[in-house]
Amino acid sequence: MKYPYYEVCIGPGPYLSGDDSCFWMCIHVVRQPTSEEAEQFLAEDVKTHGGKVLAVHPISAEEASAFYDLSAEEKWPVFGEEAAP
Repeated sequence: MKYPYYEVCIGPGPYLSGDDSCFWMCIHVVRQPTSEEAEQFLAEDVKTHGGKVLAVHPISAEEASAFYDLSAEEKWPVFGEEAAP
């Protein structure tokens, strides 16, 4: 099953366009997460890159493939999907 792509911004905040202190990543989702939900879902990445989740935006498959490495996307966890026991 193909899931929608969302782009998440992690940084010290507040988010300003062109801010180089932000780290952006691409995730798969069942439904759009709030910033708080995305921060919990990406807790290890937030810890690694510092700050907090500043933005969560839908992006197209074309944008995802143009800006992100999707070579291992079949292994990505999916926000909103139940984890297997």
